[in-house]
Amino acid sequence: MSDTDTPESLAWAELQRRGSIHPRYLRGIEAEIGAELARCLDPFVHEQDIRPYGAIVSREMPHLDRLGRLLNTDGLPPDVVRGLADGIHCVVVVVKGEAPQLLLLHESMDTDQDYASHAVWVDGIIICNDGRGVVRIVTDSSVTLVEGRRWIAKDLVYEAAEDIVQVVPAANLDVVRRLLELAHHHFSARKIGVTLLYALTDTVDAPRRRDDGIGVSGLGLSVLNDAEEPLLTHQARYRDGALLVGRDGRLLAVNVILRPTRNSEQAVPATKGTRHTSAARHTYDCPDMLAVVVSTDGPVTVFSDGQRVADLKARHVRKTEETIAALAAERRAERGKT
Repeated sequence: MSDTDTPESLAWAELQRRGSIHPRYLRGIEAEIGAELARCLDPFVHEQDIRPYGAIVSREMPHLDRLGRLLNTDGLPPDVVRGLADGIHCVVVVVKGEAPQLLLLHESMDTDQDYASHAVWVDGIIICNDGRGVVRIVTDSSVTLVEGRRWIAKDLVYEAAEDIVQVVPAANLDVVRRLLELAHHHFSARKIGVTLLYALTDTVDAPRRRDDGIGVSGLGLSVLNDAEEPLLTHQARYRDGALLVGRDGRLLAVNVILRPTRNSEQAVPATKGTRHTSAARHTYDCPDMLAVVVSTDGPVTVFSDGQRVADLKARHVRKTEETIAALAAERRAERGKT
């Protein structure tokens, strides 16, 4: 992109200067990204209203079975095709070397996580602008917001999950990602307060530190199955106790009541609320458990071995992996002696 006077080249240069997107998402589709970003930074205005727009920019055709279906736009000029894409329900698919196509999404993109979840199936990025003129540049691990002259990079649950697994390597990354997605972008968005207990081992015993709850393993429900999310949400909203999830993502029990020991009560101080305190103490009592706690007022907190390892309403995962890992190893060693 040698001509620095074109809107496309200016948009690309601004992205290079102010964006913080990993080059792997941009490589090989620089011209296409510059063109779509220029359209979003200088959006179409109709009777003083900004027209929302969105595009998937990809090196090859994305996974359509996961995203939506292509509409027949034969004979329509590219500008008309683009005018049909609102960036929420419908997007333009720009594949390197091919004419733009119109994709009707299976599911709308209403939140940052919605955009990032769709970007998982794209070998590139998603670019869109909304009716307020805010531009989103989306990968499967981040959303960059452009509000006027402000560029704001937002970390998402995918990166948070990777950091958590570094702290707790026994955890299954795919399950942790899904638990964080459910907690941060579904339960939290609906103001559902809940504790999700995630087992770090394949065998889950019923220790005295919690009761059995209501066993539902026979239903075969899994947090990894998007189609079963309404059932999980229903249980989260209308049960008082925790939801217990197996290492493979299966829902094992609901309405699980936690019972802290005297040791955990002395070692783990009370935190922001009863739900958080009991979850933190339970992970101290049961180091084979990870706890994801959703507050009714929004924030999502993750506990391991009595320690807070992530807070998904704040900036990102707290960078205390070495300290937490050392504490966890020390406590497990102490328990092994007793």
